[in-house]
Amino acid sequence: MTRPTETPEYDVVVIGAGFSGLYATYRLAQAGYSVHAFEAADGVGGVWTWNNYPGARTDSLHETYQFSFDRDFASSWRYSDIHPTQPEVLDYLNTFADHFSLRDLYSFDTRVEQAAFDADAGRWNFTTDTGETARAKYFVTGLGLVSAPLFLNTPGFEKFTGRVVHTSRWPAEGIDFVGKKVAVIGTGSSGVQVAPAIVDDVAELTVFQRTPNWCPPTGHRPVSDDEHVSIVEDFDGLWSRVRQHPAGWPWNPTGRNVLDADPDERERIFEECWTRGGFSMLFETFDDVNVVKEANDLLCDFAARKVRAIVQDPAVAESLIPDHPYGAKRPPASDGYLEMFNRENVRLVDVRRTPIARYSESGIDTTEESFDFDIVVLATGFDAVTGAFTRMDIRGLGDESLADRWNAEGPKTFLGLGVHGFPNMLMVAGPQSPFSNLPPGAQAAGEWITNALKHFESEGIEAFHPAQEAQEAWNDHVQEIALGGLTAYGKDANSWAVGANIEGKPRVYNVYYAGFKAYADRCDEEAAAGYTNFVRARTAERVG
Repeated sequence: MTRPTETPEYDVVVIGAGFSGLYATYRLAQAGYSVHAFEAADGVGGVWTWNNYPGARTDSLHETYQFSFDRDFASSWRYSDIHPTQPEVLDYLNTFADHFSLRDLYSFDTRVEQAAFDADAGRWNFTTDTGETARAKYFVTGLGLVSAPLFLNTPGFEKFTGRVVHTSRWPAEGIDFVGKKVAVIGTGSSGVQVAPAIVDDVAELTVFQRTPNWCPPTGHRPVSDDEHVSIVEDFDGLWSRVRQHPAGWPWNPTGRNVLDADPDERERIFEECWTRGGFSMLFETFDDVNVVKEANDLLCDFAARKVRAIVQDPAVAESLIPDHPYGAKRPPASDGYLEMFNRENVRLVDVRRTPIARYSESGIDTTEESFDFDIVVLATGFDAVTGAFTRMDIRGLGDESLADRWNAEGPKTFLGLGVHGFPNMLMVAGPQSPFSNLPPGAQAAGEWITNALKHFESEGIEAFHPAQEAQEAWNDHVQEIALGGLTAYGKDANSWAVGANIEGKPRVYNVYYAGFKAYADRCDEEAAAGYTNFVRARTAERVG
């Protein structure tokens, strides 16, 4: 297959300008490769460009929600709050792109529609929605876990005369909620952030909940001067702890188990960590709450008692209490979410009991009631992990469609980095990699990919991809780990990490639940062994 002579050729094409794409672009260019990157948005930021709804912020910790490879740059950056807001994260990514002169390597406002491997030439060919084309030996994805928004396929949408907006496609000019009747559909991370952020403005707020979530407070507060100084002084120790932590955070194991604790100590520690907020409940209380059901039951009992103490209506409180283990699906955090259900103008609708049936001209009909709304906010989440891949036409050996394969059987990868049958394609934060603090993971993956390319080139290899048996073994391991822990309850909890939030999507575990440390160790082992689980070819057409 030949391409027009005007198609530019590069060593590497990268897709994405969030943490994953930006670091891969930086690292590969720094290593001497000619790199061109594509981004569908009008600038850098990835998920932090699209998700600019009121209340949007990360629940990762400020000191590690950045890259660490350049000590001077990392030490110079400072977030205002311990859980940075969307504008500040976007500011960080823009500052990073400018500091390392990455913008000139990007085509913005350009969505890649097809990436196809030409086995005869050993090159990937790219076509875009703007007509721009490119050709490259290597293809690196930084597509993001939550970049393919999910819209409900509810009948009558075209009849509704009000406004509908998805949290991940928020208008730059914002939305005037003052005096409006508003629906928020969804109670994941976006839903529990946006609802309390707009509740003071609206006339009425109705929250449609499918699956309740454990939702502690955030513990938000400003970062003090003393804290910033200590972070800079403890730079090496901080990032060493991140490398050793299963979620990629700067915490050490607690060294205690809830099943060994007396009730008073247990209550005191749970209360302390609930107030501290966010993921503290999972990682700073007791080491066994993540792995032992009986220990997790005690954590759930405490959290359920918190909901009942905060929410005054007993029936509403019970509807807000999950029936799955704490951590079986991603627990969000929010300030004021539970409290807002005590307001007279806020209502909870449990759609498991009364499903949404249709849109009407004036609002939404459930199976039991009709509601009038001026604005409907879809906090309905994403076709997570795989959606950004399957919505693109990616074709490997024999013109095989990646979307067709994954839509039929779910994703199978090797280390979340490569896919058998798709030579010279590598993924940052791909399916079956760990769901952990993203920047350290993106940096580690960018380093691994760059080093792998250099290694294969030193061997004179033109094309490589994971061996089928290695991919199958990794998939089996990913599923075994997930089913062996509390994450086994993810299917019943409608977790996006198992595809359970989308009708018809294969119910397989898309995330590696052994954690960041175990995953990074395994990647290091593969590199140290010389990438023995990859099929190699000195001429591209012979790779198989």
